[in-house]
Amino acid sequence: MDQENKQQIRVALQRAEKDLSDLRGYIDDLSVFLPLAFCAVNSLHLILDVNRAFQDISKYAEMDVIGNEMDILFPDKEVIKSFKENISKSKDRIRMEVILLTKDKNKIPVSISAMARRDSRGNFLGYFLTISDISDVKEFQKKLEEKVQEKMEEVEEKTKEIAESRLALMNILEETEVAWKRAEHEQAKTLAVINSFVDGLLIFDSNGIFLMGNPEAEKLLDTKLGKLEGKRVIDFKGNEYLLSLVDVLLKDSLFNKKVKNDDKKEGFKREEIKVAKDQTIEISIVQTMSKQKKIGMLVGLHNITREKMIEAMKSEFVSIAAHQLRTPLSAIKWTMTMLIDGDVGDLNKQQKEMVEKIYISNERMVRLINDLLNVSRIEEGRYIYKPELAHIEDIMESLLDSYKQEISKRKISLKIQKPKKKTGTIAVDVEKITLVIQNFIDNAMKYSKKGGGIVISIKEINKKIEFSVKDSGVGIPKKQQNRLFGKFFRADNVIRMETEGSGLGLFICKNIIIAHGGDIWFESEENKGSTFYFNLPVTDKKGFESFIKTL
Repeated sequence: MDQENKQQIRVALQRAEKDLSDLRGYIDDLSVFLPLAFCAVNSLHLILDVNRAFQDISKYAEMDVIGNEMDILFPDKEVIKSFKENISKSKDRIRMEVILLTKDKNKIPVSISAMARRDSRGNFLGYFLTISDISDVKEFQKKLEEKVQEKMEEVEEKTKEIAESRLALMNILEETEVAWKRAEHEQAKTLAVINSFVDGLLIFDSNGIFLMGNPEAEKLLDTKLGKLEGKRVIDFKGNEYLLSLVDVLLKDSLFNKKVKNDDKKEGFKREEIKVAKDQTIEISIVQTMSKQKKIGMLVGLHNITREKMIEAMKSEFVSIAAHQLRTPLSAIKWTMTMLIDGDVGDLNKQQKEMVEKIYISNERMVRLINDLLNVSRIEEGRYIYKPELAHIEDIMESLLDSYKQEISKRKISLKIQKPKKKTGTIAVDVEKITLVIQNFIDNAMKYSKKGGGIVISIKEINKKIEFSVKDSGVGIPKKQQNRLFGKFFRADNVIRMETEGSGLGLFICKNIIIAHGGDIWFESEENKGSTFYFNLPVTDKKGFESFIKTL
């Protein structure tokens, strides 16, 4: 064989090796979110944490290995000793092939990979160790070696004149074949994982170019995704399913640089779309990172049609049950009122006290039924009935008179802070906004100790009216704050103080404010108090007409 042919083969080998290197880097980046077994190890080589995939491959439960040295996983002590020495000194990623000893004493060939973590001074802190099962690869290598050996034996039978050149050629071909087979094997594993997802998955690169999607995504979007590969989201064209997806993605800063990202949890978004009358899809947008560098975006598609249907059935049941309960409760209230007022004869003191207790309990039931009906109306999207232009000061002042007696009884100081000049008008359903303010003040009074203080504040900031109620109460435990606006949630410390309550008040408040185009939030520290806020946009007559059209 002449020198030119050898050079061509070497070039092909170099290309294959480069393709393999590029593919390995891509797979390493995907390991951030794919089920790759890994464990966190400190500088003393003690295992700190493991993931679910690690437990599956090693058969060790999490608590079996945490706190132990990593040596328990690998029987070849010399290899592991070398690994430990190298990882603490090396600045590059270290990869080794070793035998993993599982809890049930099985030996599995694996590839381990790690890179040292260091602080700003370069001190060794530990590393994340990833473990990949290479049993199939080893089996493949074994068969490949047997095949090569057979070919080598055939070569040796040929004339001695071409033995050296033939042997060199076979070695080059062997390396090339192994490189391509490894690349195909790793690519097949990645595609198998993606295609086996029960939810739809769309993969984009860091520039928003569509790379690929799985079969479930094609099914949910009713679109052949192959024709979209290499395109940006803005260039997607197709049916209503796909166009609904495009509308959501273009509202996100990850896909549209003109959109400002105000999400505190940057890099993760979730939204629902109704692509048809009877189908709803939940879209999750995840920004994938590697070494603090954005490498792409994942869009998950989850069919929640069944969940929405069940939710609607629950809401309908609650609405019907609540309406049915109101009639007998109203009759009980009317009867109790007649008994208390003596309309059917005088009651002695003990009898009257008993009837009054029944009346109070009945009133609690009525309030709970009203809360359930409000939740039902919110979920049906029919909660704002009588919008009008109003001033927040007028709504608040009309409500405060009803609290004077209770404030005096509890010896709570009340301070009101508002601008000297009346704030701008807002487009609101006065009854609903009154309910929000009432809920804020009720909670502040209910959970503040005697002698505490409440501050009600009104501000106009950037064409928005901000209303807040600050108390000196028990506050909200930090670990429970993310659930505060959910249905039927009450904090543990509040339940101990006040057993009465449905846990629906703040859920209703949040939906009222959102329906008015505003925001609601809070600040709280346990045992130091809380401040609840909402804001609403300032609206003139023209804006009011636009608001009416959105209802």
